[in-house]
Amino acid sequence: MLATAELVRSSDPKKTETVWHRPTDPDACDGNCDYHTVACGEPGISLPGGIRDVPEDLNEPGQRWCADCRIEQNPDESQEPAA
Repeated sequence: MLATAELVRSSDPKKTETVWHRPTDPDACDGNCDYHTVACGEPGISLPGGIRDVPEDLNEPGQRWCADCRIEQNPDESQEPAA
């Protein structure tokens, strides 16, 4: 899945985490983009940097998917099971 990265710093300045977000219009990226709007953000919220293909089942240390972007990609995951 195409994604753009956000670097999140912890209270320890030596540690950062990469949080991957789904861009709202990945087809508009020509590789020279400065910013991408993201699915989880309010209209106009964007992150700097390019996009890349990131596996949906990401299991790299120090990296994770944004939970809200994942729900936007797979809306059925946010639904509660039927009783």
